[in-house]
Parts: sequence; C-alpha cells; structure tokens
Amino acid sequence: MPKTNRKLVVIGVMLANFLAALDVTIVGTAMPTIIGTLGGLPIMSWVFSAFLLTSTVTVPIYGKLSDLYGRKVIFVIGAFFIALGSVLCALSETMLQLIIFRAVQGLGAAGIMAVAVTIIGDIFTPAERGKMQGYFSAVWGISALMGPLLGGLIINFLTWQWIFYINVPVAIVAVLFIWFALHEGIEKKRHQIDYLGAITLTASMTALLLALLEGGAAYPWVSPQILGLFGAFVLLLIWFWFIERKAAEPMIPLDLLQSRLITVSLIINFLVGGVLIGVSSYMPSYVQGVLGGSATMAGLTVMPLSIGWPLASFIGGPRMMGWGFRKTTLMGMVLIAVSAVLLSFTSQATGVWYPMAVLFIMGIGMGLVTLALTVGIQSAVEWNRRGIATATLQFIRSVGQAVSVALMGAFMNARIISELTGHPRITDPLQATNDLLDPDRRAALPADLMSTLTDALDSGLHQAFLLLAVLGVLALVFMAFYPRSSQPTTQESSPR
Repeated sequence: MPKTNRKLVVIGVMLANFLAALDVTIVGTAMPTIIGTLGGLPIMSWVFSAFLLTSTVTVPIYGKLSDLYGRKVIFVIGAFFIALGSVLCALSETMLQLIIFRAVQGLGAAGIMAVAVTIIGDIFTPAERGKMQGYFSAVWGISALMGPLLGGLIINFLTWQWIFYINVPVAIVAVLFIWFALHEGIEKKRHQIDYLGAITLTASMTALLLALLEGGAAYPWVSPQILGLFGAFVLLLIWFWFIERKAAEPMIPLDLLQSRLITVSLIINFLVGGVLIGVSSYMPSYVQGVLGGSATMAGLTVMPLSIGWPLASFIGGPRMMGWGFRKTTLMGMVLIAVSAVLLSFTSQATGVWYPMAVLFIMGIGMGLVTLALTVGIQSAVEWNRRGIATATLQFIRSVGQAVSVALMGAFMNARIISELTGHPRITDPLQATNDLLDPDRRAALPADLMSTLTDALDSGLHQAFLLLAVLGVLALVFMAFYPRSSQPTTQESSPR
C-alpha cells in the first residue's frame, strides 16, 4: 500500500482548519448587509444557531464513522457538505433559506472538526503531536483574526454572497490533498452501525440546544415548551445510555469513561468551553455598551485571546512531552482560572487595556489546555477508537459552550430587569438596553437615561463574568482528579 505523504496531509488538514475557523468569524461581519438584502432581523440569531446545532450534535457520529470506515471518506463527506451548504447559502433569497443552508454547512463543519485533528493523531507519534497541534492552533488563531478583516473587504469590494463562495475552492483543494496523500489500511468487514444510538443522541442534544437557545427568548424558562424540551433531553439521554450499554459497536463507547484521564478531560473541557464562549460572546457587548467603544474596538479587545492561544500552543507543543499532560494542563488551567477571576473585576474605570491584558493571559492558558487535553486523550486509546475519543472531546466543549452562553444570558437579563423595573421612563428593560448597544439609537438617548442603562448593563454583565470565574475555578479544582501518571500507555497503531 502507498505510504502516506505526511506533508501533503498536513497542508490539507491546515486548509480545512483554516476553512472552519474562517467560517465562524467571517459571517458576522456580513450580517448587517445580509439583513439589509434578505430581511428577517427577528430570526437573525438562527443564522448562527442553526450552524451550532448541526455541527454540535453530529460530531460524535462522524467520529465513530471515521473509526469504522477511515478518516479520508468522512473528511471528504464533511468537505462536500460544507461546500454544498456554502453555495446554497450564497444562492439564498430569504433569511429562512439562509438558516436552513447554514444547517447544511454545520453538517460539513462537524465532519471536518471530528476528523481533521484525529488524522494528525494517526500519522504522528505522541512526541510529534504536540508540535503539530501547536501549528494547527496557530492556523486557527490567524484564521479567526483574518475573518472579520476579510469579511469587511469582501463586503466593500464584492457582494455578500462571496462570504460563502470563498469556502468552495478551499474545500476542493483540501479534499484533493487528503484524498491523494492519506493512505489508510482499513480492515474490510461488516459493521453493526448503532443507528438507534445515533438517532437518540442527536434528538437529545437537539432538544437540549433548542431549550437553551429559545429559553428566555422565544419562551419563558418555565414555560411548557422549554420544560418539555428539557424533559425530552433527559429521557432521550437516559434511553441513549441504555442503548450504548447493549450495542455491539456503540456510537460512544461508555467504557471510555472508565479511563480517569478521559473522564476528567471531558469535564474540564466542558467548563473551559463555557469560559471561552462567554468571553467571545459578552466582552464585545461590554466594550460597546458599557465602555462606549466601537465595534472595531470591541474586536480589538478580544483579539489578545486569539494571539495568546496559538502562541502558547506553538511554544508548548514541542515541550509538552517533557512536561507531561498533567503539568501542561495544570499550567494552562491556573492561567484560565486566574484570568477568569480577574475578568470579573473589569469596570468602567479599568477601560479596555485591562481586559485586553487579562484575555491575553487567558489565551495562553487556553492554548496549553486544549493542546494537552487533545493529545492526552488521543494517546490514551487505540487507533480504532481515536476518532470517537477526539470527537467526544470536541462535542463536550460545544455542549459546554451552549450551556454557558444560555446561563450567562439568563443571569445578565435577570439582573438588568431587576435594575430597571419600575423606572418611570423605561417600559421594556431589555429593549431599552438594546437601544444602548445600537450606535445610532445610543446617540439619541438623554444623558441621564444613558447613564442609568449603562449602569444596569454593567451590573448585568458583571453577573455573567462572575459565572465565568466560577467555571474557571471549578475546572481548576477538577485538576486534582487528573491522573499524575498521564503519559501514553497504549501502543501506537495506525493504518498508514
């Protein structure tokens, strides 16, 4: 069998990572123009939520299928869906069509996310993986920084449709590199696909994410609709658990959780994912609404996070095998926990330089933790379970993000309503706060009312940042359960 060309595979995977990271950040820049063309402002959030929903619930399924049928075919399927979804998004004539086709894009992104990192785990030794993961984190960080800039250039010189068309050539080139350079020796045998497990997992996660996305927005948290979704999530998850215990080839092997390294890594990743999405989602609102900065300044404030992350991965990757998985994770978690606590002291007096410095520290911690958790889990399982192990790690982080962003929103809204209820000039506290975040309407607000709204938003976001501090400290506490003997213990085997 031909030998895998590792250099070409790395290029293909880097292109896929570039595509996935770019797609996350570039769309937001184009949304005002898209809304001006298609309309649909009330359902705008679903342009992002539909992508999140499909990309989250299908990652474990792709991971398991890659263990059964190889990484290459799943990578190609993921690239096909992201290219197809991109073309359909560009051809959308209504906001509803765009939302549906963003869900198709999410299906593709899930396939790439589930397999790209796993491919690197297959073709490199544990000692090499740390270095390579550092390179890929650098690509991700650079892509995330380029997204808003590239999106602005496309809007200024082309049309919004090219925000999506740009994905197609990148996906094609990535597929060509992987298809011709990656060679796997997959054992040909009949597999018993866990269809029922896949269906119940997808349904349970869909119910959870819908409840978190719609709770407090479309419906009250204690409404029959939201409580029914949470109930469906619990019942379906219990059903999924029983199915996996009996399945011949389970979608998520429950015996993975017998490894303390894997279990603790999943818990930490869930909590760290919550910290990450919280900062990305709510710090821009703080800069614009409380500090009165522009959208550009809000983006610059968060930028140090994307600089520290790849920098830490690039430096720590080659040194991780010497430090060990536990020490690398612990160093990163200390930085995340400390920076999350420090972030809760952000105020109007600190300005933007304080959170920028804190987020740089957090980015370094994120780079070290993500690096060590990924390589640690990959080294703890054999080849035919590496795909599902890696995908489960990513899946748990996505769920943590969805849970955290919903809780932060609930805490923030509750505090704002409490602060502004009864004010003689405010009938709808949340709508009044929206006026504060819109530059045009903000300029028309009377000075005294603007001061009141700013204080209320400051108080509400402070509650959200306190939750981040709790999540960061709790993740650090769980480091006490991370096994001290955490170097690779399984023999490396990869069908190259």
